[in-house]
Amino acid sequence: MSAVRKSTYAAVPTTTRGKPVHLGGDPKGKNVLYACGRDIFIRNVKDPLQCEVYSEHQHQTTVARYSPSGFYIASADVAGNVRIWDTTQKEHILKIELKIIAGPVTDLLWSDDSKRIIAVGEGKERFGAVFLWDSGSSVGEISGHSKSITSCDFKQTRPYRVATGAEDNLACWFEGPPFKFKKSIKDHTRFVNCVRFSPDGNKLVTVSSDKTGFIYDGKTGDQVSKLGSTGAHTAGIYSATWSPDSKKILTASADKTCKLWDAESGECTKTINLSESPQTEDQQVGSIWVGDEVLSLSLSGELNILDTESGKPKRVVRGHNKFITALAYDTDKGNFYSGSYDALILQWAVSNGQAESMVGKGHTNQINKLFIQGDNLVSCSMDDTIRITPLKSREYGTSVALEANPADIAVGKKDTNLVVAAVGQNVVIIRSGKIINKHAIKYQASAIALSIDETHVAVGGKDNNIYLYAISGDKLTDGPVLKGHRGAISALTYSPDGQHLGSADLNRDIIVWDLNKHEIKIQGWVFHNARVNSLAWSPDSRHLVSGSLDNSLYIWDVVETSKRIAIKEAHNGGVNTCLWIDNNTVASAGQDCCVKTWSITF
Repeated sequence: MSAVRKSTYAAVPTTTRGKPVHLGGDPKGKNVLYACGRDIFIRNVKDPLQCEVYSEHQHQTTVARYSPSGFYIASADVAGNVRIWDTTQKEHILKIELKIIAGPVTDLLWSDDSKRIIAVGEGKERFGAVFLWDSGSSVGEISGHSKSITSCDFKQTRPYRVATGAEDNLACWFEGPPFKFKKSIKDHTRFVNCVRFSPDGNKLVTVSSDKTGFIYDGKTGDQVSKLGSTGAHTAGIYSATWSPDSKKILTASADKTCKLWDAESGECTKTINLSESPQTEDQQVGSIWVGDEVLSLSLSGELNILDTESGKPKRVVRGHNKFITALAYDTDKGNFYSGSYDALILQWAVSNGQAESMVGKGHTNQINKLFIQGDNLVSCSMDDTIRITPLKSREYGTSVALEANPADIAVGKKDTNLVVAAVGQNVVIIRSGKIINKHAIKYQASAIALSIDETHVAVGGKDNNIYLYAISGDKLTDGPVLKGHRGAISALTYSPDGQHLGSADLNRDIIVWDLNKHEIKIQGWVFHNARVNSLAWSPDSRHLVSGSLDNSLYIWDVVETSKRIAIKEAHNGGVNTCLWIDNNTVASAGQDCCVKTWSITF
């Protein structure tokens, strides 16, 4: 019995409005490197399903860079730590961890010989450091700034130079090694968001929130030209990146466009519009040239693969950058649907990892549950609504307003008009998008499930009990009460054969109930180290999968009850939801903002 990760439908970069995001690329021009949550993602530009996740940081990550040799990656976090780790082995063995500054590291770069690193950010006593990668020994000091440094770069040819840009509106110039402050560049009037040397080392470009960019001599730091006034950005510029041949510059701006510039003349040669009807989320906050592909990053987290000839994105890589709280699978179309903390719902093509978002005005708060019901997607949210959205159009449909936040919902598969919801101290019956009945209960409901034949409802309470009700028309009739849990019920699920009910609680217990006798059939499955968040049956009713706050998944066998498969560290930060695709494949999602699939061998 074993489990192997099959695919990762990865998160997209974390973004913050008004701040640049610095992306990394590998020396071979295949992968883009970025931070999300406490993880670092190594993602193939041409095939989004080719993805590796590094999860060893204890704090939220901020930036990561490949060494020019390609053998190591340096990654940083909000606590000022830089970890340097191996890229050639699956385990990503740690070389060294260093405390660089007393605050978030915003940018870091390697020297061309892969021996030195500059790291900068929001420190207290200092805003940056230059050090040897293998020992942490200082090879100079970063001074000259009075506020947080937003960007830095290492000239990749001799003589070595270092440039920094900061929130004090200055760019600073350093020469070495050992690197020492030489001069301040005072051409900008607002935050300097990005500084980048050309690959051949002959030029430096700086861009700022003042909507301007300047080009300097790469050896002396003297101004050579200004990015032309014709075709200039109309809002702050957050990022700049050079073409591999050092002849072009791409800039990304809050005006929701990217622009391509001739590095010699400083004139704009192409404006790339990211949307036909731009919204705030279309602000461009990052950019990078990876091999022959040009990428920009939207405030929404979307990675845009740009066509510099047509002036439009040729492909958009979507995903979540807030933790995923709900998951559904459409067996007919082979698509995932995932919902997250920030109310985003995405449709994923399982085959290639391409994601599409819903259309129109949708939920405004965390998505709690998703279900496929006939030709519709049923979603419930902490905005106190349930929505019924047609799968074909992906345009948000009927909204059902509830009196409070629904703790859980269940949907009918035979009766595709039926939805039951646990709302406070009521069980609500909804048909065809309208509330038909509210059945008052004397306990606080925390979970709900609908039997396969849709004649019974199980409701879990915060009083540790499970209450069974019979459905007759639009009314509920009280039935047996199942007692045995020692914590509030967190998940309920009926087996597809209708013989069993699986339940889990906040005290880590998982119990299987015999529905014919209304008694416990299996108990003692207490192997999780924290509360169980999700529980699901395999299609053949033989196995259960559970997902927990302890980061792990467990596969349980209801016939050979002593056998189990543990998938440790399935999701960094905790597993929020899990389900079966078929009898040998599990899908899960969690705090790492990823959906993952697992091949199970019995």
